[in-house]
Amino acid sequence: MDKKRVIKLVLFIAFIAICISVYSIYSKGKESMETKYGIGYGDPNAKIKMVEYMSFQCKDCYELHENIGDILREKIKSGEIYYVVKHVDFDKFKYDDVIFNRIDNLDKIETVDYIMDNYKTWSKMKNVKDVEEFFKLGAIKKDRVEMQKHILTERDDLGIDFIPTFYLNGEKHVGSFTEKEFNKMINDVK
Repeated sequence: MDKKRVIKLVLFIAFIAICISVYSIYSKGKESMETKYGIGYGDPNAKIKMVEYMSFQCKDCYELHENIGDILREKIKSGEIYYVVKHVDFDKFKYDDVIFNRIDNLDKIETVDYIMDNYKTWSKMKNVKDVEEFFKLGAIKKDRVEMQKHILTERDDLGIDFIPTFYLNGEKHVGSFTEKEFNKMINDVK
């Protein structure tokens, strides 16, 4: 090999090494988010992926939905965000898994809106039967029960101990945020 080829090869290898280093620095602190288990809304090819670990009966999850629900729905419909709900069942919430596993039309974002918009009514109900009647719950959907098992494993693997926890393109955010804060987060990941 002549000297020019060796120099070109060395420069090419150095360039590749620099690219890999820059990529690893850029992606540091970001999780690779699995969207397979969960219920997705919007275009799976959207530039921004939001994966939220939440519970229907969680007060902070309700607050987050109240704060960002309109802007999130708008960005889902415009194709800017692909939103995945990963329902997490905690023992202290007595109705959330009943709703998640039995409500119809959960593949429509409007159903999530309906559940959260009526949170103050159904969360105060005294027994499961009242919740079943309020939502006209059907039979248990076995695919959701299986989905939830995978989601709980993910929750444990990721060390999620507080909900809502959501990821925007792999960046973790914990708690409830205002619409203004959420818009800033979205702009930061663009």
